[in-house]
Amino acid sequence: MSKRALALTALVCAALALVLIFGLDRRIAEAVHASVVAGSAVFVDGTRALDAISGRSLLHSHMLSGVLLGGILCGLGILGWLFNRGSALARALLFTGGVQLTTIAAAFGLKKFFGRQRPYELFGHGDWQHIWFAGGSSFPSGHVAFFWGLFLPLMYLFPRWRIPLLIIPVFIACGRIDMSVHFVSDVLASITLAALVTLIAATLLGRWIKPITR
Repeated sequence: MSKRALALTALVCAALALVLIFGLDRRIAEAVHASVVAGSAVFVDGTRALDAISGRSLLHSHMLSGVLLGGILCGLGILGWLFNRGSALARALLFTGGVQLTTIAAAFGLKKFFGRQRPYELFGHGDWQHIWFAGGSSFPSGHVAFFWGLFLPLMYLFPRWRIPLLIIPVFIACGRIDMSVHFVSDVLASITLAALVTLIAATLLGRWIKPITR
């Protein structure tokens, strides 16, 4: 994925998120909640499996679990760089881990600030007048920040594999909406964050990290 594609992804997702927040978010959430595919076992079980594989469900703290993989990637990258400062693998590990950690940190900070309630919470009590700044943790999506923050830098580094690398993050994004734990705008906001962080990192570190095109 090129820098131009990253910029376009961030721009389009941010614009769509704003439109949805002020218009269609609730309608889409209600339509999904009332559909026959709501809470599909495919998404529930698939997300649980991906959480386990990625280490996201290993620790009791969501924040600590979220940064575990990125921390490991950065740690391995630092070790590799110390042994061989010209190692492309070490640089790729540091780049990917750093982007993911930054994306997750930004997402958690925004969660606390906006306090948006999740769709299933709103379906439960029915008070749609108090969605924002209500102690919730829906906006933006932590799961989407985790997986898109991991796979977007990989898509930048390995553009030939961008399509298969897109499968897991898209699955996670769809699953969060299907399970009524996030609005579509929550998901798009996290994709925007991941794309922006990847773009900024790729721009700042352009001489140090290069996409592998062969």
